[in-house]
Amino acid sequence: MRIRNLRPEHIPSLVRIQQAAALADGVAAMSEADFVAWLTDPELDAEANAFVITDDDDELNPWGQGETLDGLSGEVAGYTLVQLRRDEQGYHLLCQGAVEPEYRRQHGGRILLVGAMNHARHLAADFEFEAEAEGIPVYFEALLPTRDPGAASLAAKCEMLPTDEPAPEGLRLYRREL
Repeated sequence: MRIRNLRPEHIPSLVRIQQAAALADGVAAMSEADFVAWLTDPELDAEANAFVITDDDDELNPWGQGETLDGLSGEVAGYTLVQLRRDEQGYHLLCQGAVEPEYRRQHGGRILLVGAMNHARHLAADFEFEAEAEGIPVYFEALLPTRDPGAASLAAKCEMLPTDEPAPEGLRLYRREL
């Protein structure tokens, strides 16, 4: 699997993945129109803050993780988007996404979560001094499905702890300080 920046042509695949993952996880799926509106909201800047994983076959691609041969890119298997929110408790870099159910347990979720965390660290560089001066933390957070038995393990591997904060039904918020 390979991680890539989101491109507009990935959006139809992401709609399908979001709906399939919601069904598998027992959570409410966004309508296609709402999902596309969310993903294309200019404030989110999805082309800079969203990533996809593809099911590329490493055996067919000797160029490594960074590049692919012309015409050789796999199907989108998952996505994530990092959003910045701020409140009186801190800066929150929230990771939301999904992995196609048939591609779960193949490290796609971990690839996306680690990639999102690295991107969050990059984004946090823009305001970490401000946060420190204000005495408020910068958090990396992820909404993970409660029905998926691998979610808690994935969060633990990324040193994230579950919170008791409200989350959409069927999801749990995990957090770590950056």
